[in-house]
Amino acid sequence: MKKFIFITCIMLINSVCFAATQDNYLPSNILMLDDKFSHHVLLVEKATHKLHLYENSGSYPKLVKTFSTATGKFKGDKSISGDHKTPEGIYTIYDFLSKQELLKRHGKYAEIYGSGAFPMDYPNFIDRREGKTGGGIWLHSTDDDNRISKGLDSRGCVVVQNQDLKDISQFVELNHTPIIVVQDIFYLSQSTWDRNRKELNDSVQKWARAWQTKDFETYINSYDQNRFHDKKHGNYNSYKSYKKAVFSRGDTPEIKLDFISIMATNEYAVVNLQQDYRSPVINDIGKKTLYLKKDANYDWKIVGEVWSSVTPESLAFTPSKRFFKE
Repeated sequence: MKKFIFITCIMLINSVCFAATQDNYLPSNILMLDDKFSHHVLLVEKATHKLHLYENSGSYPKLVKTFSTATGKFKGDKSISGDHKTPEGIYTIYDFLSKQELLKRHGKYAEIYGSGAFPMDYPNFIDRREGKTGGGIWLHSTDDDNRISKGLDSRGCVVVQNQDLKDISQFVELNHTPIIVVQDIFYLSQSTWDRNRKELNDSVQKWARAWQTKDFETYINSYDQNRFHDKKHGNYNSYKSYKKAVFSRGDTPEIKLDFISIMATNEYAVVNLQQDYRSPVINDIGKKTLYLKKDANYDWKIVGEVWSSVTPESLAFTPSKRFFKE
């Protein structure tokens, strides 16, 4: 009896200690936030069927609220069209489909999507390189809120209750709100989280400095020789030849990088930033997304880049009912 009481007391002490310190633990998936591309982030944990809404607090993630969700009917990471699994990775919400638009597109069947839907950009660069197929993965609501309690009840989408979608929507900005989907969230101590953040940020800053100072060898060494692929120039060797020619020009371009955010899964990391490039040949400003993986030496290397145009202004984001006016 005494042994049982002793073990019970130890368990209670441990629980109290964890409760007292859990605020010092941070999600391993969110390492750096900014005010433009990640003022808010949605983090979905499939194992617990929870969606956590985080906001940027001085580049650190701060939990705002947690919602219940339902995900794909079958467990596991999505790999092919029609497998009814929810993909795991780092995505961006890029559109909104109102209830009226859904009904117009899909007829009465669209009632299952409830009050609206936010499409996610699955498959992303990593998914396509791994040969994953399918599409139409959304964050949406439902015409039957009881579905959420089932947990595994969608064809691959992330589903929340109608009111919850309306609450979440206030913090969504199209093309500027990441949604990360993982099987399990791992919370790290402050020191471990800081180390992971520093490793990735140091890799990005080293790449940026080399680009800005035309240090070609350091710059090109930031890319993975075996896995890098560029949509326009192809594999690493082709890209290296192209960039070497660019670096050999007599001009020194002005390159300004702002609004850096860093997110990660167990498989890869995503860095978003605003790139302002000025030279006698090219003048443009846009959002650059870097996809990175660790090499055999556990160093972060770039495996892909995606660029898209953005407005140069940094407008302060204010939560509002922009998608649901009623």
